[in-house]
Amino acid sequence: MKLITLYKLSGYVSILLGLAAAFSIYKIQYIKIGLPLCIAGFILAGINIFLNAKYFYDEEKIPKGYLGMFLSSVPVLFLLFVIGRH
Repeated sequence: MKLITLYKLSGYVSILLGLAAAFSIYKIQYIKIGLPLCIAGFILAGINIFLNAKYFYDEEKIPKGYLGMFLSSVPVLFLLFVIGRH
């Protein structure tokens, strides 16, 4: 697989996984599904950010992995908030 394909694919998939993970806080029962999506979103966002820093910095200043990482962190922060409130 070419690097540019991996770079673009990891960016878009990290956003999709981040959205699915962020929507998992809608009901507390969905957190069991959201946390594995979070982990996968973090990994793909990290790959996207690394590839941008190493190879594609001139093409795109802000990679899509940052948005994917932010969306993937929403359920983790929500869980920390819920645990802290109790």
